Amino acid sequence: SLLVGVMLAIVNFARVVLLEGYPIEIGLVVCVTLVFTVVVAKCLGGFLPIVAKKLGFDPALMASPLITTIVDSISLLIYFAIASVVLGI
Repeated sequence: SLLVGVMLAIVNFARVVLLEGYPIEIGLVVCVTLVFTVVVAKCLGGFLPIVAKKLGFDPALMASPLITTIVDSISLLIYFAIASVVLGI
C-alpha cells in the first residue's frame, strides 16, 4: 500500500503542480494526504473484517459502507492535520 500511495502521489503531484499550476505547497498537502489515506484504507480494509470475525460477527458486515465511512472520516482528519502544518492554517 505504501508503494501504491507513493506512486499515486508522484503522478498526482506532477499533475497538480505542473499541469494545473497550483503552488507546490498545495501539491505537497494533497500528495502527502494521498499516501497516508491509501495506507490507512488498505490497513483498515484488511483489519476490520478480521476483528469482526474474532468478535463473532459476520465479516461481511464490515464490508464497504462501514469501511468507506471510517476511511473517509480518517482521511479528512489527516488532510486537515497536514494542511494546518504545511500551510499554517
